[in-house]
Amino acid sequence: MKKMLLGAVGLSALLASCGSGVAPDLSGSGRVTAVRTEYRLGNESGPFIACDNYNGATATTQVSVYFDVAGNVQTVDLALRGNTTSEYDENYTARFTGEQLEAVGNGSYRATFNANPITGGLLPQSIVVNPARAKVKVVTASGRPSNTAGFHAALNVDTGTATYEFNSRLVPGGNVAVYTSCTFARNTNEDV
Repeated sequence: MKKMLLGAVGLSALLASCGSGVAPDLSGSGRVTAVRTEYRLGNESGPFIACDNYNGATATTQVSVYFDVAGNVQTVDLALRGNTTSEYDENYTARFTGEQLEAVGNGSYRATFNANPITGGLLPQSIVVNPARAKVKVVTASGRPSNTAGFHAALNVDTGTATYEFNSRLVPGGNVAVYTSCTFARNTNEDV
């Protein structure tokens, strides 16, 4: 039994690095399917990005993390983690109870929040949970500090008997680039 439990813990760690995770006692599993923001770079099919300044003013960036879970879910701790620095990671963690997660069908959920920057820092800084969902806007952007500046979503699920983790780091589109300045080009009809 001890070897099987250690194997489940090892499997959970391996899956978490691939966008999936499994509780050590097998009471739940999950995976990230998408990370979306309210800004698309260049056109309606461009990548989702984050903006520290939008049309010349300090901006929030609304983020929706889509994920699938199976089994029990008591709470989901969702965090945005910097890809190149952990300087602001502690400011960007929020707890969602089962009632706060929006079901989108067949064991899929969406967690939506506003990510708010502070002067002098790149996103993320703090999270406002469950705002009214924004429409996606097409923008032009400048001032990306480096090719790796950005963030990904990290989730920790409590099943009531165990916890497990998974993240979007290796999921296609799961890393969001952060730009210092974005300018509005046009609205779209899609929601975050």
